[in-house]
Amino acid sequence: MHKSGLVALVGRPNSGKSTLLNRILDSELSIVTPKAQTTRERLFGILTDEHLGQIIFTDTPGIHNAREGGINAFMMSEVREALIDVNSIWYLIDPGFVLKEGIRFEIPVLDLLSKLRAPVFILFNKIDLAFKPDLEKLAAKEKELLDEAAQRGVKIQACKRISAKSGLGVPKLLSETWELIPEGPLLYPDVEQISDKPVRFFVAEKVREQLFLQLGEELPYSSAVRIDKFEETATPVRIEATIFVERDSQKGMVIGSGGKKIKSIGQEARAKIEKFLGHQIFLGLKVDVLKNWTKDAEFLRRLGYEFKTKK
Repeated sequence: MHKSGLVALVGRPNSGKSTLLNRILDSELSIVTPKAQTTRERLFGILTDEHLGQIIFTDTPGIHNAREGGINAFMMSEVREALIDVNSIWYLIDPGFVLKEGIRFEIPVLDLLSKLRAPVFILFNKIDLAFKPDLEKLAAKEKELLDEAAQRGVKIQACKRISAKSGLGVPKLLSETWELIPEGPLLYPDVEQISDKPVRFFVAEKVREQLFLQLGEELPYSSAVRIDKFEETATPVRIEATIFVERDSQKGMVIGSGGKKIKSIGQEARAKIEKFLGHQIFLGLKVDVLKNWTKDAEFLRRLGYEFKTKK
């Protein structure tokens, strides 16, 4: 009998959840950038082992305080949805941020986890970046966080130091997680399938990734990508997409002087998409203004950001 279960990856923004998922699946499934809140939607990553079974990992947006309505509240609803009926939780923490700011920003995460019954692996990620003197200071922060978690009734399975980027500690973490997965049939019978999302989703994400990498600090958070055309029968496959921004001034920034910026975004996104799909494509991009879409419920729905749970 195979095992089958769900594991949610949670944590504050930029703690390395997407990087860890990509390492587990050996695929660039989730987009990764140095900027916080890159991930907006839940993403299932399907790990199938012919001997053990199947784990469905859920990559989630970074946990943060969000006002009622708008894109940030949508992201938090995605986190809550991902935590329903999971068998285990991987809670990632950026040790550099904790050493600098303390654990105060982790309290909202602990409060959320305290309402759940699933066992939690507390993972101090990016440990390969820590200097040796910092490791002693980190031990004190680990104890402080574990004490706070225990006081709130968080069901702590283990506390580990790992590196999602280098893979340090990841095989042992995965092995211990398999022990918590119950017996059951494969949720996704196709053993080659690695996600629940359609190809169009990943194409749009590869474009959005370049917006985060190539634009200024604020602009990527005001942008969204919609796939308008996906002609698989064309040679090469023809893809056309619209990049939405909130203001006219932002449109000019995305296009750039003489169209240089949008050309660069398109070139880099096309290369990433071709690597992901395994064949050549044509990628056409245009930019349009959808005023205040990040705060408008109807615009959010039209762009695919539809609330599934109450805040």
